[in-house]
Amino acid sequence: MSQRMGPICARAGAAFAILIASAVAGATTWKREATLVDLMSQSELILHGRVTNVADGFDGRGIPYTEVTLQVFDALKGEAGHQYTFRQFGLIHPRPLGDGRVNLMVTPPGWATFAKGESTIVFLRKSAAWTGLRTTAGLSQGKFTVDMAGAANRTNNAGLFRGVQVDASLLGDAQKRVFSTREGAVNARAFVSLVKQAVAEQWVEKGRMRNAQK
Repeated sequence: MSQRMGPICARAGAAFAILIASAVAGATTWKREATLVDLMSQSELILHGRVTNVADGFDGRGIPYTEVTLQVFDALKGEAGHQYTFRQFGLIHPRPLGDGRVNLMVTPPGWATFAKGESTIVFLRKSAAWTGLRTTAGLSQGKFTVDMAGAANRTNNAGLFRGVQVDASLLGDAQKRVFSTREGAVNARAFVSLVKQAVAEQWVEKGRMRNAQK
């Protein structure tokens, strides 16, 4: 919404904000710690790549978005070309509108954020039917930054493997070390291999990798 609006504009802005909030409500309600099973089961597309561009703006209906373009190294789930672009809700920063107002509808707290040049693994939910926007599964937990230390999400992988049961016969030594991690970065190559194999062999769908019963 924007600052310095008159009564009519304020009511229209409030109604618009409520509409948008309802459209993204499903993406903003997530338990505090998502497991790998959660992320995989909620994702339509899982990509490993490098961020080549980040921009924001408004679509034809005035909905604010951040647009992320990836150079795709590997599609771990779903299909994507050498370059993939998606949009998520919210601006990067508040934006002056040129008439004394400022649009404050930025990316909500707790959502994934992106920086040009970073290497990442993203677990992407289906695009919203009305807006076409996407979010990462588990919000910031579904975006992993890859660097010299390995791959880690914003919660430093806390709870990522907690309570996850997997058939040990499916795992190589490097993958076993990934699963033994309680918190902190994991070997990126082993993590990518693990996710790609789990998708290809439908570990989650066949119950070979699952959350422990509570």
